[in-house]
Amino acid sequence: MVETGGWGGLGHYAHCLCSAIQEKGVSVCLATHALNYQLEGVAKRYEVKKLFRGDGFIRDWRRLYRMVRKHSFKIVHFQSLLSTRRDWLIFLAVGALCSTPKFIYTVHNVLPHEILTGEKLSYRGLYAAAAGLIAHSNISRDRILAMMGRGFGTPVKVIPHGHYGEIVAAGQISRARAKKILGLKDYNYIVFFGSIRPYKGVHNLLRAVAECSEWPADLRVLIAGQPGHGISTRELLELGKRSPIRERVELKLQYFPEKMIPAIFKIADLVVLPYLDIDQSGILMAAMAAGRPVLCTPVGAFPETVHPAIGFLAANTSHQALKQALNTAVANRDSWKAMGARARKDAELEFSWDAIAAETIEFYKTIYTSIA
Repeated sequence: MVETGGWGGLGHYAHCLCSAIQEKGVSVCLATHALNYQLEGVAKRYEVKKLFRGDGFIRDWRRLYRMVRKHSFKIVHFQSLLSTRRDWLIFLAVGALCSTPKFIYTVHNVLPHEILTGEKLSYRGLYAAAAGLIAHSNISRDRILAMMGRGFGTPVKVIPHGHYGEIVAAGQISRARAKKILGLKDYNYIVFFGSIRPYKGVHNLLRAVAECSEWPADLRVLIAGQPGHGISTRELLELGKRSPIRERVELKLQYFPEKMIPAIFKIADLVVLPYLDIDQSGILMAAMAAGRPVLCTPVGAFPETVHPAIGFLAANTSHQALKQALNTAVANRDSWKAMGARARKDAELEFSWDAIAAETIEFYKTIYTSIA
C-alpha cells in the first residue's frame, strides 16, 4: 500500500484499510513519508516502511522499486502519488516491461479540485496505465468512464469509502470537556470541519447563515479548519465580524491536530458540508461514524450516501438552496439525535472497513488472476 503523504485524510484512510486487510489474513506493508508520517503512535499490526523523503522524484521511486523487488510484491496499491504528471509514465513503463507487480490506484478524486494545465492529460494517462482502479461511488466510476471514452479497458471497481469511527471516537470525551479543549462557549453547534479550500463552499455557507430569517439564540455555526490555497484568512475574519454573522458564527481558523478531532465531533449537533464539488468526503464518513446528522449539497457521492433518515440534502450548490436546507434543518432540530443514531448505524453496516477490505482483496485477486 502506498500513501506518500503520511498525514490527513489519506493517511487515515490508508491506516484503516491496511489494518482491515491485515485482519483478513492478507499481509500488507504501507509505504509512506519518512518525515511527515503522523500515525507513528497508533497501534497497528501491519508493517510500515517510511520511504518517501521528497528529495527527488527518481530517488523516491528508486526506494519504492527496491522495496517492491526485495519483497516480490505482486500488487502495489496507491492511495496517493508522488507526481501525477510523471507517475503515469512509471505505471506505463512497468506495465510494458514487467508482468508483475501491477499498480492499482484508488481514485479519491477523479480530477484535482484546483486542476493545472495539462493535469487532465496526466490523469488520463494514469488511469489508462493502471491495472485496476477503485472508485468510491457510482458517479465517480461514471465520471472516469466518460473522461476516458470508448476503448478504455482498465477495470473500475466501486468500493465505498470506509467510516472513521476509530479516529473520531466521539463517545470517549464529555461535551463539556470538548468545549473546553476547543475554547468554545456553551452553545449548540452546527460544524464545518476540515481544510478550507474554494471548492468547499464556506463563503456560501456564511452567506446562507446570514440570510436565514430566524436563528435560534442557542445555536452557533463553528467553522473549524485551516485556510488553504485560494482562501484569504483576513477576508474570512472580516466576514465573521459582519452582522448577523458575528452573532451566529464562530471561526477557528487553524490546523487541528489528531488529538483534537474527537472534540470537534463531540460538540457537533449537525455537521455541514456545503461543497461545490467533491467525489466523496472523509469528513462525511467521520460524521456518520460519530453519530452526527449531516447537511450536504448534492455533489459527488453525497446523494448516494445521505438520505432523509440521516440528514438534509440541499437542492443545489447555491447559497439560496443552502439557506433553505439550513432553515429546514433548524426547524427540525428535534430529529437530529435520531438522525445521528441512524447515521452511525449506516456507517457500521454499509461502510465498515471489514467489508471494504473483503471487497478490496477480491479485486486484488481479480487483477492478479488476469495478470498471472
